[in-house]
Amino acid sequence: MKKAVDVYKKNINKVKFIQQLGEEDAKLESPIDLNMSKMLVMKLNSLKWHNHEVPPKKLKLTNTGQTVILSAKWQQERPFIADGPFLGNYVFSQIHFHWGPTNMKGSEHTVDNGSLPMELHAVHFKSDYLTQEVALRNTDGIAILVYFFKLQSTANPLLDGIIKALPFIQNPRTSTRLIPQSITTILRPFTNDYFVYWGSILTLHSSHSALWLISREPIGISMEQIADFRNINDLNHEPILSNCRPLQDRQNRTVIHVSPSGSRYATLLPIPREPAPLTFTQSESKLETSNNRTVN
Repeated sequence: MKKAVDVYKKNINKVKFIQQLGEEDAKLESPIDLNMSKMLVMKLNSLKWHNHEVPPKKLKLTNTGQTVILSAKWQQERPFIADGPFLGNYVFSQIHFHWGPTNMKGSEHTVDNGSLPMELHAVHFKSDYLTQEVALRNTDGIAILVYFFKLQSTANPLLDGIIKALPFIQNPRTSTRLIPQSITTILRPFTNDYFVYWGSILTLHSSHSALWLISREPIGISMEQIADFRNINDLNHEPILSNCRPLQDRQNRTVIHVSPSGSRYATLLPIPREPAPLTFTQSESKLETSNNRTVN
């Protein structure tokens, strides 16, 4: 019993250390370059994923004029993540995408000074704050899971539903419904072997803190699939060729490699095998006039 208590206390102390880093590191802007040789290695309890495998009641794809958002509504409790670097539960909010003008420059974060073709952000907010709007006003309010895309020769069937829906949301502030399916179809859960750091998101009107968790397992995508995202129009009805923020200096902030379980020879791992694809229906396409608030 004493040994179990000691292990628990040791883990809690490490989590508190990570949370305390946010007091200073969260003031520094993101995104940054990720280099394993400059990371602190730390073992934590596994990150827990709850309800992510449960299909939502509604699944919607929206063009905000800045990015493409995948949002959902559940019949009962929303998906949330816990443990790992967290004190508390973080509820799923939305998924959105970042891309660039070419396949050589499409990610916000870089890896060993190199850009990836595309990047996905899965935004979660701390349940204690009840809403994302309130969570945005607190240092520990937002957690963003990052997935990189890597090029592959064939189209990724997991992305077929989203890719086929893009023509129906080409214009800004439009949306279309997808057939409800588990978001883990595209959002592969990871429990260990990921990177963590604090960074802020600077907008025209404010700055928001976020704890960033970066998956080492990329998502496969073809050149043709990426090209379809560049046909999405912004608020001026011009194609969004790039929606990535400038890379920021890491400065003295701490970047942590949590519980490594795979090879450390390369920062990113190979593209994993994927489950069944996300399906799509266009029967409920509609105009979305409400303002969507995005944590980019």
